Amino acid sequence: MNGDAPPLHDLLRSFPDAVARPDPAAPPARTVYCVPSAGTGARTFLAAFAQSALRANLRVVQLPGREDRFAEPCMDDIREMAALVADAVVADRHGADYALFGHSFGGLVMLETARRLERIGAPPPAVLAIAACAPPHLPAFARYDELEPAEIVEALQELGGLDFSGRRGELLKPLVLPALAADARACTRYLDDADGDRIACPILAMSGSHDPALTSEEAAGWREYTAAAFETREYPGGHFFPQESALPLSAVVHWKHRLPADDGRVA
Repeated sequence: MNGDAPPLHDLLRSFPDAVARPDPAAPPARTVYCVPSAGTGARTFLAAFAQSALRANLRVVQLPGREDRFAEPCMDDIREMAALVADAVVADRHGADYALFGHSFGGLVMLETARRLERIGAPPPAVLAIAACAPPHLPAFARYDELEPAEIVEALQELGGLDFSGRRGELLKPLVLPALAADARACTRYLDDADGDRIACPILAMSGSHDPALTSEEAAGWREYTAAAFETREYPGGHFFPQESALPLSAVVHWKHRLPADDGRVA
């Protein structure tokens, strides 16, 4: 890891009004801890839910080197990231029902977070939700650590990610590319040394119908990483579908294991 570890109290971001509400029509009180896609920060992810009732359920991880933590050195080891996230979850949840949610690169971090929580004997999450992320045993869509910065930008634009065009894009690049490069290194090192140990909590694997990086059939490969319930869901959209609709987050908030007779996609 580069630099000192961030303090636990500085790792999570949420909306100021993210508190449990007594209104019976409000979403369930399950807290969803999320790690967003490579190079992006918590505020970017949270912004997609500014008008959603689900905003109260979100806690998004803010890793060093992005947004309000831009001045801090980036981390480049997924297992070290996961250790911090696990400790932050334990410190934050106060006995409440919770889930883990990882988008793209964040899916790998949250897989390791679930493993870490098991190792330290913490209560398990209701579900590990993984969106737009291929299982570790499948070939990576791209090895971003082998790409030049301009090539990383081009690859991300093909996925429908951040828009680096125009004057605004030129200003954005130096703020985002360091974290992207660090996350790319982290992914490569992790995937080159990943293991297939199963976790004890259920997995909900989600994919976008037009994601060039992951098909629904490939997402189903996450079945091999849990000894508990498994479900796949496909949503309209591309690689960034979790930020284009509240439906994926709603599925995590309301997720409850169903018997195979209720839905053939559950295992």
